[in-house]
Order: sequence, then C-alpha cells, then structure tokens
Amino acid sequence: MHHTDFALAFQDGATITDEQGAVATLHTYALGELVAPTGRIIACDPLTAVEPPAFAQRVAPGRHLVVASVASLANGDVRVACLMLRLRETTVVRWEMARMEGQDEVALKEDEFFGYPVDAGVGCLMDAIAFDALSARYESDEGYDEALIDALEASEVDDWRRVNVTLDEASGANLVMVESGWGDGVYASYWGYDANGMAVCLVTDFSVL
Repeated sequence: MHHTDFALAFQDGATITDEQGAVATLHTYALGELVAPTGRIIACDPLTAVEPPAFAQRVAPGRHLVVASVASLANGDVRVACLMLRLRETTVVRWEMARMEGQDEVALKEDEFFGYPVDAGVGCLMDAIAFDALSARYESDEGYDEALIDALEASEVDDWRRVNVTLDEASGANLVMVESGWGDGVYASYWGYDANGMAVCLVTDFSVL
C-alpha cells in the first residue's frame, strides 16, 4: 500500500505540491512524551474503540516523544497528516506496515492494509496500561468521553487540536490524541527501521498527503 513520504512529512517547513499544483506546507509539533510502562502500544480512536489490540511489535518501556506533522493546505484548511512515536534518532531506511496482535499470519493483497477505524474524528497513541485506565474511567464516569472532547476543543492552536492526558496516576501512562486527518476512516500505521534493523519510530498516516 502506498503511504505518505514520512521523511518529508516530518521536515518542518517542507512543501508538497499535488497533481493540481496546489501547495501544502508542513509543520511539526512536539506533543510531549508518551509514557509506556509495558511497551505495548495501542493506536485507536479512544472515543469509540472497544478493546483495541496493541501492535504485535513492542517498544522499550519508558518515555518516548510524540510528534505531529500538520499540513496547511492551499485552501486554508489545516489537517493533522501524521502522528509519530519517536523511539531513537537514527535514520529510517525502510518502512513496514504495523500489524496488531493477532494479525501476524494474515496475508494481505496488494491493495489491502491493516489500520484502525475512526468514528469520532480523532486518533491517539497510548500504552496498554493507559487503555485499561481509560476503560475504568469510562465505567466510573459516563461523561468522560465528553470531558476528553472538551479538552480537545479547548486546546485549539493554529487551527488544529491535540491533547495529552495522564490516565494512570501510578505509572504516569497517558494518552496523546489529535484530530485524525480528514476525520472518520481507517488509518494505517508503519514502523520505520534503521540500517541495523532497529525500530526508529512508529507513524500513523492520516491519508492527508
């Protein structure tokens, strides 16, 4: 499956020209660190997901920077193009579609891909511990999803929204949530690997570019 040129997407100030000659300017924003106590990373729509599986590949437990690539389009629209979990500073030499737990043995056709569904116009990254804490909050507070939406709307800067919320006070596990590209849809994620085969980053492509 074709994906965004992630190397270009995360060059702050880079421009992309589409087939119609319209130019989009890209900006990168650091959204803080994702606290990952288990290293089992989940990408999902946190407002609608029910027991989303973690990615099959784990990352080193700890704190990892989250970076957003945001596109300012020629028509004045602003969209989150990609969301990256940065694991190390080495150069990516290849990209591989990220598979969730249970998808390792599934063969894909050329035009097929794995991704997560979005039904509330948002996507996120979090550790499995954070999702357990989020589920507990939903069970104890039926309006907690509205609280997340309010926090997202209150965060608007430069015509786009993002929020970083701690969900498990004991471990510090948190959720980093952004508006998802064009809104609802299904979005794939990719692992970037360096020349030594080490995972450099995980990127969700919101299909804007």
